[in-house]
Amino acid sequence: MRRQGISAANPARIRRIRPAALKRRPTAARLCRVAAALLLMVPLATHAAPQDDPTITVAAADPEMRAAIATAQRGLPVFFGHATAPGPGETGFIVKYDLVPEERTEFICAEIISHRGDITIARLVNTPRDHRFAKGDQVTVRDNQIIDWAYFRDGTLQGGATMRVLIERMDAAEARAMLDRLGW
Repeated sequence: MRRQGISAANPARIRRIRPAALKRRPTAARLCRVAAALLLMVPLATHAAPQDDPTITVAAADPEMRAAIATAQRGLPVFFGHATAPGPGETGFIVKYDLVPEERTEFICAEIISHRGDITIARLVNTPRDHRFAKGDQVTVRDNQIIDWAYFRDGTLQGGATMRVLIERMDAAEARAMLDRLGW
C-alpha cells in the first residue's frame, strides 16, 4: 500500500494514534518573536509594531527570499514527519505563514498542535498586528500557506530558511547574537 503525506516522508518514525506532543522549550517564545521579526517579507501596516515583535521589511520580489521560501516549502514533508513523531531532542515545531492573506501581509509564527493531510492546527506564538487575533489563538493553516518552518534538535534550530537570508543582512553584532540563540 502506498503511503501519502507525512508518513511517506518518514515512515519509520510515524507512530499510530499519537498526537503531535510538543514540549515547550524556554526559548521557543523568544525564538518565535525573533522569527516574526526576521521572516516578514513585505511592508506591513503603517502603524507601529507591538513592542515585543520588531519587524524587518523585505521587498516581496526579493530573489534570495523567494528562493528561501521555495526551499522551505520543498522541505515540508520531511518537517511534518519530524513534527508528528519527534525524534530524541526535537522540540518547538513552528510554521510561518500569512495570518491575513486577503489583506496586508502579516507573516507570523504558530506552534504546531497537530497536522493531518494538508492541514495544520497551530497556536499563534507572536502578538499579531491584526487586532482580530491574539497571541495564543488556535489557527488552521494549509500547507500551501506555509512560507517557512523550524524546530530545535538538541538546542540547534533546524530549518529557518528565510531566517538564514535575513541574518546575512544584519549588522555583525546583531547577527552573532542571533546565531548564538539559534545554536548556529
